Amino acid sequence: MNIQLQDMGDLDAVNAVYTTFFNSNLPARTSYGVATIPLNALVQIDVVLSNTEGTPPTSAV
Repeated sequence: MNIQLQDMGDLDAVNAVYTTFFNSNLPARTSYGVATIPLNALVQIDVVLSNTEGTPPTSAV
């Protein structure tokens, strides 16, 4: 997970919210400051997700 912030002063707030989305074992991440983010967003998060079991996810179709 990569977290880009326009203002690194927002990192504490991001950390507080980040921990509410996971029950335990927080995923690895990198946080860094950037000059601008498209659409004047304050935060941008890029995630790569992997199913470590190697089984395809079930679909609720």
